[in-house]
Amino acid sequence: MESCDPYFEILELPRGAGLEEVNRSYNYLKKLYAGDAIEVAALNSDFSEEFSRDYLARLDEAYVKVREELENRKSVASQQKTVMGDELRQWVKGIASFNGDQLREIRLKLGVGLEDIHAVTRIQTEYLASIENESFSAFRAEAYLRSYLIEYARFLGLDSNRVLADYLPRYRTWAATDKKPDVVEVGYVLTKSV
Repeated sequence: MESCDPYFEILELPRGAGLEEVNRSYNYLKKLYAGDAIEVAALNSDFSEEFSRDYLARLDEAYVKVREELENRKSVASQQKTVMGDELRQWVKGIASFNGDQLREIRLKLGVGLEDIHAVTRIQTEYLASIENESFSAFRAEAYLRSYLIEYARFLGLDSNRVLADYLPRYRTWAATDKKPDVVEVGYVLTKSV
């Protein structure tokens, strides 16, 4: 299968971008370079009509190729069953409390990559890695972490209620002690110049 890296570059996106990001970028770039967008009006005299047509054709091709890869990735990942063998199931039952390291270990024992989870759940791989690393600062609010944990646990075939009950107290402890304040007050002194 040919690499889609150059196509992601044409769409001005990182390799791990999701379908929504691809659609948004494609629509923006298409509008930007196909019409009289103010952002490129000054450049219109620098590019020939043939160059513009060529760029738009490459943009269309990149869009089609990236969409195909993302749809194929999603299809393959959704067909992949995360079935636990008896040995792994027994090991999971013996876990006293779920944490990020144990979630990573379960995922690796199942032979599942973060990209596979992303393809099905649409959760960015950075957030999935943050769950495993317990990098709580990556989550703006508990609600985000909670919904990501539920999807992550379900994908791995785990009891999401148990994962939440074990994992969220550590986040709450961190949030109560280490979280930076959302609002910083700044005082201003007005003076009258003479």
